[in-house]
Amino acid sequence: MIKTIKKLWEFSEHQHKTLIITLIMSLIHAFVGVTQLIAIMIAMDVLINKAPVEPAIRNIVILTVICALVSFATSFFEHSGSVAVGFYMTADKRIGLGNFLKMLPLGFFSDNASGKIVAALTTTLSSIETGAAMAMITTVSGIFSALSMFVAVCFYEWKIGVITGIGMVIYLFVVDLQMKVSEKNAPLLQRAQNVLAEAALTFLQGIRVTKAFSVKEGNDELNEAVSGSREANISLTSKAMPTQFLGRFVIAVFEILIITCTLWMRQEGSISLVKTIMLLVFSFMAYVSLNQAGSVLSMIGLLDSGLKVIGEVEEAKQMSWSDEPKTMSGNDIELKNVNFSYGDNEVLHDVSVTIKENSLTAIIGPSGSGKTTLCELIPRFRDINSGSITIGGVDIRDADYEELMKRISMVFQRVYLFEDSIYNNIAFGKPGAGIEEVRRAARAAKIDEFIEALPDGYNTVLDEGGSSLSGGEKQRISIARAILKDAPIIIMDEATAALDAENEHEILAAIEALTKNKTVIMIAHRINSIKNADHIIAIKDGRVVQDGSPRELAEKEGLYRDFLRSREEISGWTINN
Repeated sequence: MIKTIKKLWEFSEHQHKTLIITLIMSLIHAFVGVTQLIAIMIAMDVLINKAPVEPAIRNIVILTVICALVSFATSFFEHSGSVAVGFYMTADKRIGLGNFLKMLPLGFFSDNASGKIVAALTTTLSSIETGAAMAMITTVSGIFSALSMFVAVCFYEWKIGVITGIGMVIYLFVVDLQMKVSEKNAPLLQRAQNVLAEAALTFLQGIRVTKAFSVKEGNDELNEAVSGSREANISLTSKAMPTQFLGRFVIAVFEILIITCTLWMRQEGSISLVKTIMLLVFSFMAYVSLNQAGSVLSMIGLLDSGLKVIGEVEEAKQMSWSDEPKTMSGNDIELKNVNFSYGDNEVLHDVSVTIKENSLTAIIGPSGSGKTTLCELIPRFRDINSGSITIGGVDIRDADYEELMKRISMVFQRVYLFEDSIYNNIAFGKPGAGIEEVRRAARAAKIDEFIEALPDGYNTVLDEGGSSLSGGEKQRISIARAILKDAPIIIMDEATAALDAENEHEILAAIEALTKNKTVIMIAHRINSIKNADHIIAIKDGRVVQDGSPRELAEKEGLYRDFLRSREEISGWTINN
């Protein structure tokens, strides 16, 4: 329990001040509950011992009014504070995790199911959001209130206090057992939630295919995940029930024992009627407060499991960056003896190439040869196994992260557009860019006229992924985004591979505007995209098999010449023998 509470305290590191204030309010509220019982004692004294009525009524009214006002104020701040702490600390954590994930290599996302990551950011944090602050505050205030009542019982009659104390200790042992049951079974529920999140993502991503082929059973995986989540919840509840029953049984037994002993002592004449009533009230309230804390403590296992999931994500190895980054001078790119593998699968072997500043380098090769991986290594989306990659004479591992990202723009074959306005999608390349800057970038990308023809123009909100747009339209928006960023290095991963001839013409015109006076690396799929290339790199089976100018490579038998030959009918090109 204490270990988990400590974890929750560390988790709420930015909300400690609010949490402490909320806890103080909660303790005051608990103390007010004890004070209200004093008013009852005064009233009982008047009724039974015929004490003076007027001062008693005055004291009761004053005490009741004060308690009511304080109780209202403290309960309001307790509730609002606990809600605020929960929302703010999980919001901080989500932002922190988002920034953390951005610094992880792409390999992390390949090795970990997206459902696990999504669940960590959503359902897992949501459970902590609603339960963490309550667990800490309710536990502390409940135990404080129970101890206060226990002290009051001991003050009036130590014998009843001993019985009450023994019951409290036994109940805490039962609560500890409940927590262990919860901790043991909570990971099963967590895994079920991860599977459910993964299945939901898969189902939504494949919904077009499912509808296109009229597959009625296309949601089997989702149904199984829903069933698994349901069964995990039922299992956790059923396994927790015996210990919950045991806790209630312990309280019931000791309440009966306290009633019996108190009434026996009253019959013997050793305690007064007022004391009898107060002993019963205080001892019972002690168990009520302790049970309140115990019911929250039984949830600790779920919270601890959630914290472990978040911890697993945060334990992922980030890419290390130099504490004293070096400044890159120029945009020459050099790879020396670069090796890279996915686990045991070697993808690139001993790759050594030089890409000159302000040149267009085309990378060709069969599917799976390592072209995309090579392009992902240059902006350090992944880390090489051995060798070195330098930009402007500086190893990218010794560069400043922000400077490296500002220096490189990426244009992917599969364009992702955010569920936001077209303006914001383009301005993503340069946060804070004005509308005229965005328009200029759009005009250069040959997409301005299309945008202006839309009912809301640049304020048109795209749906998720920009599914309402054609492939060419999405590609030109992504190129506009890259033009606006105006990075000196451009990496293009088969940007025209999936386009028809008409769209390709428009895209190539946009690319020409993007790449003017830039250092350009382009994965080539079509002849037209590389006809102006200064440099050709041919890769096969993870090795550079050809490296040189288009003219000299076209005159040699090899991968590049085969590339030209296989496409000459489409392009209309011929190879001079």
